Amino acid sequence: MHELKLIVDLMYEGGIANMNYSISNNAEYGEYVTGPEVINDESRQAMKNALKRIQNGEYAKMFISEGATNYPSMTAYRRNNAAHPIEQVGAKLRSMMPWIEANKIIDKTRN
Repeated sequence: MHELKLIVDLMYEGGIANMNYSISNNAEYGEYVTGPEVINDESRQAMKNALKRIQNGEYAKMFISEGATNYPSMTAYRRNNAAHPIEQVGAKLRSMMPWIEANKIIDKTRN
C-alpha cells in the first residue's frame, strides 16, 4: 500500500513510461504479463455496469436508502476495512515514519 503513492506520483510526474523507467525490471515485466489478466474484458464490463448504475440512478437510490438508515452497510465495511491486515500493518509502519505525521493532509481532530 505504501508503494502505491510512489507509483502514482511517478505516473503523475511523467506518465506510465516514467513509472516503468523507475521501477525494477521484475515489476515492469509483471505489469506486462499480469496486467492483462487483471485489466481485461471482465473488469471493463464491471466498470461499465458500475457506470450504468450511476447513470440510471440506481446507485443514487442505494446510497440514499443507506443514508436513510444511518449507513449500516458502510459502517460494517469501514469496520472490516479497519480490521484488515493491510491496515493493521500499515498503522505500525506509519508509526515508524514521523515525516508522515508531520505532513498530514487530514486532521481528524478537527471533525
